[in-house]
Amino acid sequence: MTLNYDPADGLRFWQALEKLPGYPAGEHAPIPIMRFESDLLFELPAILRLAGADPAQPCLVVMDHTPMQRLSRPLKPQILQVLNRAGWHAQAVYAEPDATGQVHTDMPHIEAVKAHLQPGAAVLAVGSGTICDIAKHAAFLFDREHGGRLPFVVFQTANSVSAFTSNMAPTFIDGVKRTLPSRYPDALACDLETLAGAPYEMTSAGVGDLLAAFVSMADWYLAHQLGMDPTYSELAQRLMGPLDEIFLQTAPAIRSRSAQGMAVLAKLIALGGLAMSLSHATAPMSGYEHVMSHTLDLLAESAGMPLAMHGTQVALTSLLGADVYEHFLAEFEPAQVKIDACYPDADAMQAVIRSTFLEVDPSGKAGDECWADYRQKLANWHAQRPAFEAFLHDWPRHKAALTALSRPRHRLLEILDATAAPTTFAGLQPSFNAEQVRFAFLNAPLLRKRLTLGDLLIFMKWDRSRLWRSVWAG
Repeated sequence: MTLNYDPADGLRFWQALEKLPGYPAGEHAPIPIMRFESDLLFELPAILRLAGADPAQPCLVVMDHTPMQRLSRPLKPQILQVLNRAGWHAQAVYAEPDATGQVHTDMPHIEAVKAHLQPGAAVLAVGSGTICDIAKHAAFLFDREHGGRLPFVVFQTANSVSAFTSNMAPTFIDGVKRTLPSRYPDALACDLETLAGAPYEMTSAGVGDLLAAFVSMADWYLAHQLGMDPTYSELAQRLMGPLDEIFLQTAPAIRSRSAQGMAVLAKLIALGGLAMSLSHATAPMSGYEHVMSHTLDLLAESAGMPLAMHGTQVALTSLLGADVYEHFLAEFEPAQVKIDACYPDADAMQAVIRSTFLEVDPSGKAGDECWADYRQKLANWHAQRPAFEAFLHDWPRHKAALTALSRPRHRLLEILDATAAPTTFAGLQPSFNAEQVRFAFLNAPLLRKRLTLGDLLIFMKWDRSRLWRSVWAG
């Protein structure tokens, strides 16, 4: 299926985007090089040069110790060999695993990589989302501290998450995932043989990460109409196109890991990252479903457990979010809302948040971090009461808009089934039980300052326990 906008089209792609409503003024081709081709591994020296790298300076190749294969040969040694044979001074910089055996995007890992950076060097990130985010943010901090801009290239090793074209870095702060301003890469290299050789669970996770759009786009519109988010535009929707139709048409190619399937999915993932970055917010691709996923990450982190595959976890929380929207759109009656009761006291909510997250982190740091964000949302919610009243008055129009932006649960299940992706939390590694998912479902809105449907249900005192039982039953 032809994409509305193809990131492989170079300058023509950016010229087309600049005509879209909501495109940021003055933002000219922030990632000038995005390539999705077979045998692109061997073009890395040329791509580095185009990105502004100097072969006479070190090329710091950031990666982890996870073995990866490309056409039955170890990938990472091949990359170092290609660079060194072309006359580059390639130096491997390894992100080390923590006690869980995983590498996480947190400040210790970012600072460890930044310590290896030096003026004039190029940075090549070889990995999936975590390595990309660590290298990206390390380069961003180095640039800010030293001035200038290090050439930064991403060699994407899996179609797993929409992080590769983003100028933001989701980072653990006191156990809570926060999105920090970061930087774009100068070039993105998607070698189709490498993507096809990635474990298929990573590929299906990439599909799952993008399914968030069918909850998050509606959440973004909702927040905007309630006066809580001025960043909303139609740019992201136009950029992504009919995502559900594209997935269902290309599912066989994705499952077979054909070159066409890998290219389409890689391009969609690139568009997802750009949809966030060009909107100056993660909101187009991160709503209620993502804060549920972040809450599950918090539970895992606090228990010293490894994290589940991000995109797969997001796919499952997107099923819950889609179900919540179905119930809300079918059952909501504005006339039944008691407006005066929709504005909780700040002291009461602070006590709720601190006591809730003490269950997870007895030190209180996670609760304090959550309250620091949430109190901004609560203050804004109180200030925007007229917008809520106007929303209730104009509900038929908003209902139509939310229906168009969201998708029913069965549509998401159809896509997950077509791409052989897990459809239950028992299919995650590690898995979560019903009580853990219930905790995330009920308490995710307390995690951050962005408003989602989950917040509105809390403010309106919706019977969320009944809703939970319904969505968990599927």
